[in-house]
Amino acid sequence: MTTEPIEDIEDWSKKLAPWRQDCLRRVAISNELTDADISELLAMIKHAAGFTLGDATPPAPEPFSKAHYGGGKHDPIVLKGIANVQNVNRLISNASLNFSPHGLTAIYGRNGSGKSGFVRILRTACRTRVENADKLKVLADVYGAADGPQTADIIIDTGNGDISIAWEAGTQASPQLMQVAVFDTLSAQLYVDGGSQIRYLPFGLALPHRLNTVSLTLKDLLEKELAVAVGDKVALTAVSFVPVRSTKAQQFEKAITKDTTEALIDEAASFETADQIRLDEINSILSAGDAAVADLAALASWSEGTATECEVAAHLFSDAALAELDRLQASALACRQAARVAAGELFTNEPLQGVGSESWRALWTAARDYSLKEAYVGRAFPVLSIDDGSAECVLCQQPLLEDGVARMQRFQKYMDDRLDMAARVAENAVLNAINEIPQFALLLSEDFGNRLEQIRKRDSKLAADLAAFQATASKRRANAIAILQGLGAKIEPFLPSPHIAMTNLAAKLRGEMIELSKAEDVQERAALVNDKAELEDRKILAANRPNLIRRRDLLVTGSAYERALADVKTRGITIRANELVDTHLTRVVVERFETECKNFDISHLNIALARKSGKTQAEFSVDPQTKLTRVTSEILSEGEQRALALAGFLTEVASTDGAGPIVVDDPVSSLDRERGAKVAERLANEARQRQVVVFTHDIIFFNEVCRSAEGLGIEPVTIALFSDRDAAGKVDAAGMLWKGLNVTKRLGRIKQDFAPLPKLCAESPAKYEYEIKNLYGRLRDTYERAVEEVIFRDIVRRGSDVVQTQLLRYITLSDTLAIRFHEGMTRANTYSHDNPAAETVPVPTPDEFKADVASLEKLINDLKAEGEAAEAARPQMKPKK
Repeated sequence: MTTEPIEDIEDWSKKLAPWRQDCLRRVAISNELTDADISELLAMIKHAAGFTLGDATPPAPEPFSKAHYGGGKHDPIVLKGIANVQNVNRLISNASLNFSPHGLTAIYGRNGSGKSGFVRILRTACRTRVENADKLKVLADVYGAADGPQTADIIIDTGNGDISIAWEAGTQASPQLMQVAVFDTLSAQLYVDGGSQIRYLPFGLALPHRLNTVSLTLKDLLEKELAVAVGDKVALTAVSFVPVRSTKAQQFEKAITKDTTEALIDEAASFETADQIRLDEINSILSAGDAAVADLAALASWSEGTATECEVAAHLFSDAALAELDRLQASALACRQAARVAAGELFTNEPLQGVGSESWRALWTAARDYSLKEAYVGRAFPVLSIDDGSAECVLCQQPLLEDGVARMQRFQKYMDDRLDMAARVAENAVLNAINEIPQFALLLSEDFGNRLEQIRKRDSKLAADLAAFQATASKRRANAIAILQGLGAKIEPFLPSPHIAMTNLAAKLRGEMIELSKAEDVQERAALVNDKAELEDRKILAANRPNLIRRRDLLVTGSAYERALADVKTRGITIRANELVDTHLTRVVVERFETECKNFDISHLNIALARKSGKTQAEFSVDPQTKLTRVTSEILSEGEQRALALAGFLTEVASTDGAGPIVVDDPVSSLDRERGAKVAERLANEARQRQVVVFTHDIIFFNEVCRSAEGLGIEPVTIALFSDRDAAGKVDAAGMLWKGLNVTKRLGRIKQDFAPLPKLCAESPAKYEYEIKNLYGRLRDTYERAVEEVIFRDIVRRGSDVVQTQLLRYITLSDTLAIRFHEGMTRANTYSHDNPAAETVPVPTPDEFKADVASLEKLINDLKAEGEAAEAARPQMKPKK
């Protein structure tokens, strides 16, 4: 970048909401935000949006500043290797690979050797762009029985020693491994057809995009919370009114908002007992006819009469009234007893017993009535004589003799006595009291139960009071009669009389009769219908009051979430992030892509990068500058596609924050040898500034990339993979295949293999002869490779159609060096070829072999020196600067 963008970001951040400023600070100092970070940011947003957070107070936002810049960069990592591989393709159990911690690691293996298995692990664990995620699947051995999940350990070093990161197919990759970029066949296709998206920006420019990433995370959390907290719950609080009409209750229900207070809801949804009574009245009025008026009149009359009877019963059967009846009966009894005592004294000598008794007095009374009414009409009783003669007795109808007259006179005297009179008065008073007890035609009628039910429909309490009073009144009436009859009675408590309530009910019924008459009037009826509708809907609203409160609360919550969601919108951030990318990075990326295209000799394709940014990253897509009718892969050759893909990949790598390792799998597939050499040179050059791991099955490319690295002073680490019938992914302990070794490495291998031979020569001349013959064959191969690599400077290589004509200026071969080469080659041929059975060719001693190896090493050094001297002698051929 030509200028440091952090000042622009700091100035811009001051205009953001406080939580966004705090979020910028967090993503600046942290590689990945924790769940606690997200929770605190969410709390800040909710607090600003007006949520009620209870006792949970969010931390105060801390603004972003330049002081926070830099702390959030990735700690650079080194990819140390893969270990403990299990169930991946045909890779051997616990397969492993170790990579050079710096420079270049070149891994060679023929098809089926297991390279792809290791690459598949890395492309799922590290940063690989594949359009179809299903293509990243890692399978077990399709020819064997799977035994558990596909797992491995990926070893990295962050500067504090090795760290093992567990990998399992299908699980989320470790953020640390996102610094490792992987290029393989699948991603190559995406780079060409899908476009080369440079998704990773230098840290400063990445901050706004990372802020958007967090914003989208918070947005997702808020939307999920909103779906749970509100969702379609508002619709579920709707009150069902049937029919739908324009009542105050229905209008209020529709108009509820987040600002509707609970007091307003209480007022609109108020429905008391009086309202229900009124609703019942209106229903009765509207449904009533002449019969209803008659029923009301009858019930009103019955209520009035019952109220009167209740009042009478309460008076007649009160405790005081019953006590008075008891006194009255006791008085009559006492008077009669006194008269009876007096009679006993008067009639002691009478011939018959019982004179003066109750039955006797009844007899006397009957005789008197007979005398007055029939026997001696008009004459005072008793009649003792008639015309100076004796009168007949009205009882025996025999003439009264002197004793009879005297007896009749005594009886009359008794009956006229004061005590007997008093007794008769008292007894008559009791009889009158019994006769005066009312029958209570209403309270004790047979239809009392039916009337009681009518009352209950209107006033259940009054009905209960009336029923209870009627029961006790009935018992008290029986008590009163029993008391007067001298039978005695157990007096139960007397309940209060409901006569006042019954009187009020009667008045109300009379009022209803008046209202019923109003229903016949059109206007009055319309008013009643309207009142009924208002009452019915208000009753429904009252029953749904909890739903109304719930809806208001949901609307309050929803409004708070709307404010919070508005606060996490990303559009403004995206615009500013793209402006920063345009200002500080676009030219750099475009120019880098053009340079990479020149490196691979594909500038003639006339394809460039165009920025295509999103919310969370800036992308640079490979777009043809000419109008194409088909996708790029259908127009370009396979070699051009691969070169274009590599240009996009390396551009992305160069634009990525940090210098993370790159892993490249078979980068020269379909490339011609000339362009393959350019790829080898480019990857070797990349190894000067980052760790590079190359997998290939092409031995020529392998040699080219190793040669290019060595030419830049980088000693590549080489690994050879192979497979057998049992498994793949085995590492050849002997190192790289012989044909993959250059002259220097071949000499190193020869010396390594020769080390045990001096001892073997002393122990087993036969085995020594066998081994030394093989080493001379290797020495002969090295002489042949020296022709290509040292004498002719790799101008022409076996298996390659590339001719490096610009290196011809280094070519020279003096006679002396040619003779030395011939002599050395002859010795190598002599001792490596099969010789006659006769011992005409002696077996070289260990010292002789060491001398022959030293002779080749010196020859190589002299050949190189002679070439440099030849170049120095041709100043006119030096390339122009």
